[in-house]
Parts: sequence; C-alpha cells; structure tokens
Amino acid sequence: MSKSEHPNNRPLRYPKARLSPAKDDRLLIEIARAGVEAGDIAPVLQQLEFMTETRELAERWEGRVAIVFAGWEDDPREVVEIPAVRRYFASLTEAWPYWLHFIEKVGDSLPLVLGLLCLGHREAIAPGLIGWAFDDLEEVRKQLLLLFLRQNALYERLGLSESMNQRITEEVAQLLESVFSGAPPPAAPG
Repeated sequence: MSKSEHPNNRPLRYPKARLSPAKDDRLLIEIARAGVEAGDIAPVLQQLEFMTETRELAERWEGRVAIVFAGWEDDPREVVEIPAVRRYFASLTEAWPYWLHFIEKVGDSLPLVLGLLCLGHREAIAPGLIGWAFDDLEEVRKQLLLLFLRQNALYERLGLSESMNQRITEEVAQLLESVFSGAPPPAAPG
C-alpha cells in the first residue's frame, strides 16, 4: 500500500497528515456566539493555554485541536465572512498563536484558521461549487510567517524536537499546496 492511500484504497486528502500521531483523538474547541460578540477570549484561551504549559502536554495535543463557532447556524455567511468572528479570532491568535502545532491537519481546520486571519471572498470554482479565495497572497504569506515564528518560539521554550517541527512544517506545506492548488503556495520559512 502506498503511503498516500488509506486501507480501503481511497487516497488520503493530505497524506503527510497521516504522520501525525493524532488523527482520531480530537479536542473540539467550541466558541460560542455570545463570547464572540462580547469579545471575551478568556474562556477559550484558558482551554488552549494548558496545552502549552509543558513539553509533554504540547506533544500530547499536537495536531488534535479543531474549532467550531456555535450560534451562527442561521447566518447565511460563512464564519470567515463575519467581522465579529474575524476580530475575535485575531485577538485569540494574538494571545495564543500556536495553531500550526496544535490544529488538526486531516480536515479543513488549517484553511479555516487562515480564512479567519486573512481577507478573502467566496468564489465559484466549478459549476455549483463555491470556494474561498484569498484577496492577497502576500497577507497569507505574512500571516504564515508569523505563525511559523511563534511555533518555533514554542518549540524553543518547551524543548520540542526539531524532527517534530520539520514534520509539522511538511504537513502544513502539503495542506497549503492543496488549499492553493493552481496558485503557488506561500513559502514556509526553512
């Protein structure tokens, strides 16, 4: 069986993500509309900060976090289009910028993170299929650079391994390649 195939012979969407020890054990962070509208990041920040207290916790929760914004189900906009959600997530990321290490990399959580941090718009990508297009790839590149720098600072502070850092960087690069298919992905720092 090739590395990029699932046992049932369906190709994995992001084959490098299979290297992550966390695929089935997720920590779903639900962010309530009331907290978003109040701009109160404290409850969610508390849930996230415990993962960066020790090397062991950072290793345990690597690649396991997924986020969902609750209470917006009746809003016709995508969460990445809602200004209050974008402001909230920007504040949360300023306080806790370690998404590249902790976000799950099998599903669409990383594109969600980037969509919340970088401006974009809905775009028809095929008949009957709507996708998200970033307005400025330079903005995406700068945001990724900041996230990678913060990840590196976390690794240095906790003494996390260079091999883990390299693996996660490769996983992120593969996800970006998929997200930006057709356009060259912003380069990850090397």
